[in-house]
Order: sequence, then C-alpha cells, then structure tokens
Amino acid sequence: MENTELDLSNLDRHIQESFDGIKLLYEGGYYNQARYCAFILIDQLAWLVSGLEEQVNIYFKTWLNKHFKHHYPEITPEEIWASRNGLLHNGSSISRDIVNGRVARQLFYIDNVNSIEDLSHNFDLSCNTFFPVNTARFLQVALYHAVLEFRQNLNDDSGLDRIEIKRKLGKLLAPIYP
Repeated sequence: MENTELDLSNLDRHIQESFDGIKLLYEGGYYNQARYCAFILIDQLAWLVSGLEEQVNIYFKTWLNKHFKHHYPEITPEEIWASRNGLLHNGSSISRDIVNGRVARQLFYIDNVNSIEDLSHNFDLSCNTFFPVNTARFLQVALYHAVLEFRQNLNDDSGLDRIEIKRKLGKLLAPIYP
C-alpha cells in the first residue's frame, strides 16, 4: 500500500516564495504582474486538488468558491476567471467571457491604495458593467486568507485523493535544470 502521508513543507516554501514575489511586485508598482502571479498561484493550488478534472476553468472556479469567495464576497469566481483570462491572454482586464456577455461585470482593479477598505462606495455602480476591486484587499486579505484556509484543508480533509496530490506535488515542485 502506498504511503499517503503528505509532506507539505516544500509546498509551504513554494507558497511563501510566491507571496514574497507578489508582495515585491506590488510594492514595486508592478500591479498587473502581482495579479498575474496571484492567478498563477491560484491555478497551481486549485490544480493540486482538482482530481482528474482537466478543465482549468472548472477547478479554478471551484477553488475560488470554496476558499476565496467569502473573503471578497462582492466579486464572483466567474468575474475573477474572466479577469484572469483577460490579463493572462490579452494583457488587459477584458476577456472573451466579457466580450461575449457570459460575465456581465468587468473587474476594474484599483492599485496603489494604502488601505484594504471596500472602494465600491466611491463609484457609481448603477450601470453594473464594472466593479472596482481594491488590489491590496484582493492580494493581502482575500488571497492570503484563502491560501491559509486551503493549506489547512489539505491537513484536515480526509476525502482528498492524497496519492494524486502527492503525484501533482512532485510535478509542481520538481526542480528545473537548465
């Protein structure tokens, strides 16, 4: 029988290095790049527990629903997915989901804000076609707490396929040689 105990120390180091990089980019004024790295981290963590699911959009949104949504309830996993795709594939916040009307609101990130307060009260949201997202709150509060919750869930959830997670951890954290 295969050992299903998870050694998560390398994953913890990977998560810490990812947050360090996101923080460095954000504090340096590279806001899009900080969000880009945040989306990559979500992709990676969601993939670890996706089971055999092959569609990135499904496991990405499932992870957001489970770990992120209650930390930033004003925005939906579908809106975050559209924002992710716009940034990663088009270099903007506009994705095919927004253009084709599958997602009604475009997330508009407000950068360089020195607080984590909700900014929506500063905008006229009656048109309901965009929603202002405080990047600091998105990264420093919602993402941080979602990742902490995810990490704790890895320890506590006996229903996870630990053999599959170990296999994926090996792929994700494998050393890369030139």
